[in-house]
Amino acid sequence: MKDQNTVDRVKAAKKAFQSLYQNHAEVVAQSPGRAEIIGNHTDYNNGYALSAGISRYTYTCISRKTDGKIQVFSEGYSKKPEEFEIDNIQKGEHAHWLNYIKGVVYELNKRKPLAGANIYISSDVPSSGGVSSSAALELSVATALCGLFAIDVDPVNKARMCQSAENGSFVGIPCGFLDQASSGLAKKDTLLFLDFLPTDTMPVSKIDYIPFDFSKHGLSFIVMVDKEVKRNLGSSGYPARRKMCEDSISHLSKILGKEIRSLRDVSIYEFESSRVKLKNIDPVMRKRVEHVVYENQRVLDAVEALKQEAVEEFGKILTDSGKSALELYELDEKTPELTKLITKGREIDGVLGIRNMGGGFSAIGLALVCQDALESFQDELSYEYGSGLEYIPFELSQGAEVLTALSNS
Repeated sequence: MKDQNTVDRVKAAKKAFQSLYQNHAEVVAQSPGRAEIIGNHTDYNNGYALSAGISRYTYTCISRKTDGKIQVFSEGYSKKPEEFEIDNIQKGEHAHWLNYIKGVVYELNKRKPLAGANIYISSDVPSSGGVSSSAALELSVATALCGLFAIDVDPVNKARMCQSAENGSFVGIPCGFLDQASSGLAKKDTLLFLDFLPTDTMPVSKIDYIPFDFSKHGLSFIVMVDKEVKRNLGSSGYPARRKMCEDSISHLSKILGKEIRSLRDVSIYEFESSRVKLKNIDPVMRKRVEHVVYENQRVLDAVEALKQEAVEEFGKILTDSGKSALELYELDEKTPELTKLITKGREIDGVLGIRNMGGGFSAIGLALVCQDALESFQDELSYEYGSGLEYIPFELSQGAEVLTALSNS
């Protein structure tokens, strides 16, 4: 059963679609934003992560056309419908949001030629909240198109196609697989476990589900974001940190006397035995490696804590992750607001765990808070931090899905 917010938003979107295009939509699909729960900078080190879909969604209403064109209207960005030809897609210099949809259409059209479509987009996923509104948009549109044109693609490959859409020439953002996988594969009241050791054909070697209803324990996740702090991974220290992790491999291979392919191959014991030598080579490198090695273990420990329903231990692991990200990976470089956000949040009653969320170089946090303290947490953090914080409380939610074939409703 869908919650009332979804029912109301879908009803409004259907009505707006009919008014705009003068016909009924044939399919409605939705996809959630995502939250990185734990597993910070582990993906490109072939490590582990836990993520989830959040209870904020992008909805796509769609109907078929036969003129070889896609016409799109977005509530958040459009003044009038935008149109492009399926067989002659060009990157747009204006309406940048449309390039994400162009990328999705381009990828799907390679699998099965599309005849054309009218599309209406409605979303309550914040574009500035670090919850991957782009992945929600891509998966929602892709799911609607697959439903409309009977394109048979499994959820994992659909998520990969959407990642390719964002990585490709229309958008050109080198995101990893976490965003699209989370929006596409999430399940309600469940955390998504991803093992980023690639296979010959897949960016991950394991996908697993950890069911856990935090609300039954009186807990809620909440994202905190300072929208005034602009995040830019490309010009930040992100590339430098990634390169330093890659450069550490040859050093660790020599120190440990064995082949190290990535930092996931390094155990905590092996890191500790290498700590002094690695520090002598480069003290900053030692810190970066320490974060990743211990973070991988924290993800595995978090899974075990949830299986044992040890929520306090799980919360402590989240907080330890946040401390490591600030102290060892230094993700607050040029953004002291991130340190202020997390350290102030740690001191508030009712917080079981708190950490940064995402790649860093921004002011975005994730907290696990007692539900009866949720309002006071927001009030106190806003007082201690200052104005400008946006709060996104959420439940673990279902991934991309077709909600209804409207022609049959």
